[in-house]
Amino acid sequence: MAGLQEFISAMVTGKGMARLAKYEVEFAPPGLLTSVAGESSLTVDLSNNRRTVGLLCDSIMMPGHQLTASTSKYGTDLPREVVSGHAFEGTITATFYMDSNLEIKSYFDLWQSLAVNPRTNKVNYYESYTGSMKIFQLGEGVAVHNSKIVKRDTNRTYGIDVEEVYPSTIGEIEYAYGTTDELAKLSVEFQYKKWKTINPVDLKK
Repeated sequence: MAGLQEFISAMVTGKGMARLAKYEVEFAPPGLLTSVAGESSLTVDLSNNRRTVGLLCDSIMMPGHQLTASTSKYGTDLPREVVSGHAFEGTITATFYMDSNLEIKSYFDLWQSLAVNPRTNKVNYYESYTGSMKIFQLGEGVAVHNSKIVKRDTNRTYGIDVEEVYPSTIGEIEYAYGTTDELAKLSVEFQYKKWKTINPVDLKK
């Protein structure tokens, strides 16, 4: 019974369990994207793109981190796995709701074109097409409304800052007459160099 009380106390102190549906994403694309978008018919608000694009993000994978190791053996001692470096797990896959004009797709198409010009096939400088991304876990709290206790989102409780991000793969769109009531979504895979945990103090800013 004491163990149960300790568990409940820990959950209260930690403000409950993390929920997968409570997250937030911010994108900071390369500065060149703003000027390129200005020359196109794209009307996505790039001045506020961190929030605009993030709100359309239906799902996203928070990447992992892996230590690499090699076997080391000295004399007659038993072999051991010794850390030789570290690596960041794969790509970041996300899906986005698409508006009727597919402007969210155009947004990522333009970003991707900064890497390779689709007309000349010329590859651009790495710094010209890489941006950044932040992924946050949101907490859950309670509030009183009309004398009833209701749940509400609280501040960001955890976050990572992903560096040198660019959309490496923009998924296909499959059309079908039988999907009348389904919302269109776009899958995008992002390549990145590394990520770091955001200081908890900065989460409140």
